[in-house]
Amino acid sequence: MFPEIFHLGPLHLRSFGVMLAVAFLVGSWIALGEARRRGLDESKLLNLVLVILVSSIAGARGMYVLTHLPEFAGRPLNAIALWEGGLTLYGGFALGTIAGFAYMWRAGLPLGTTADVLTPSVALGVGIARIGCFLNGCCFGVPGDSPWCVRFPAGSPPSAVFPGLPLEPSQLYNAAAAFGLFLLVLWLRPRMRAPGQLWWLFLALFMLVRIPIDGTRYYEPSAYVLNSPLGPVTDSNVIGAVIFVVSVVLFFLAGRAAKAEPVVRRDVA
Repeated sequence: MFPEIFHLGPLHLRSFGVMLAVAFLVGSWIALGEARRRGLDESKLLNLVLVILVSSIAGARGMYVLTHLPEFAGRPLNAIALWEGGLTLYGGFALGTIAGFAYMWRAGLPLGTTADVLTPSVALGVGIARIGCFLNGCCFGVPGDSPWCVRFPAGSPPSAVFPGLPLEPSQLYNAAAAFGLFLLVLWLRPRMRAPGQLWWLFLALFMLVRIPIDGTRYYEPSAYVLNSPLGPVTDSNVIGAVIFVVSVVLFFLAGRAAKAEPVVRRDVA
């Protein structure tokens, strides 16, 4: 855990913010290169990246605040204190996707193709951001006995819940899953024939791999909504399941729409 890189008077450079900046810069570089290759308007794409960045952070923080309202009772300004940690990935995916498609439509960008262009950037960005979560000490795991479990320092949020215990590095599991999906979508990119399928496939797969990873993450008791034969279910699990189903449906609809497009025949002279 290394939440703060340095501070100079009132200026604090925090590792979480640095990792978000790195994710944004690297993701933008990859997306702009792909946009150039596909002939998309680079200025519009950069604006789209900014829209997705802001809306994703707002969605992730907003969902965390809504599911942890007692934590902010009497101190509403702390709802915007991102440096304290507290982001819900599903909220970021949901609002970022909605805002992103809304901007694409308004800017006249091809929806499916533009979403596919951004897919590798999103996958890589999530992985980098999750490393920021690990350095910040938020989104931590439950006690475990794996040889790679970590002990967080006294005074950190994980140690306040599990003092002195080795915890599963749930943040790094998420990062590894995102990096793996980044490599997968790079391999799948030329193999997806229908515009938009790469994005919806990535989203569905990420929601799917989150299921076992969520079992290693600590959630407050208020986050559990019901008990199932397979174990307790959190609000994040429910939202992730909804996103998974919607993504699978849209993946097949994108493929069907591509097959239904009329084939232009050219007469041979």
